[in-house]
Amino acid sequence: MLATVLVSSLPALAGDGGAILKIANVNATRGQTVAVPVGAETMDIIGAFGFNAMPVGLSVDEVLYNGPIFSNGWEGWDTSPSDNVRVDAACIFTEDQIAPGDHPLVGLVIDVPESLEPGTVIPILLANVQFFNYDFSIPTLEALDGSITVFRTADLNGSGSVEAADIGLMIASWGAVKKSSIADLNGDQVVNGLDLGRLLDRWATEG
Repeated sequence: MLATVLVSSLPALAGDGGAILKIANVNATRGQTVAVPVGAETMDIIGAFGFNAMPVGLSVDEVLYNGPIFSNGWEGWDTSPSDNVRVDAACIFTEDQIAPGDHPLVGLVIDVPESLEPGTVIPILLANVQFFNYDFSIPTLEALDGSITVFRTADLNGSGSVEAADIGLMIASWGAVKKSSIADLNGDQVVNGLDLGRLLDRWATEG
């Protein structure tokens, strides 16, 4: 099941001081941990926000308060670990409120099980989204759910790092997959440019 998306245009929001909370769509290697970014587009000054995030079938192990606002007078708290994590944050001082713009807020740390099939898409659903403007008014809200797309490791030879030898193994497996292939990173039964792109994206990492 794909993540539900509630779409609204920015011009429509601009007239009423609206806000969009959005979870990113990210790629992840099975058996590894990923930090999924959460951000906001605001049309007015914001002094607090809150939301629930639910990665379907998985849980949020930790919330990273790694947005720039948290080095400048904001405090956050959450209910992790949870499969329905609640995240809230507010500024301590009036001068630290968020100006209108596109802001990275937090990261959701999620373990991607080794058992998942490549190509699996894990929706991350938003609920109970709240924003408060500087005057404690509540803006019009839109929520954009996110997702994690699962891949096989790009470290095809198991050396601990993605390198030239892995490209060689992928080229040797190029084309339609008759049986399961370690080079079919996205699980679509063909080794092609999409898999090569993923390998290059993971270059010099553990895969």
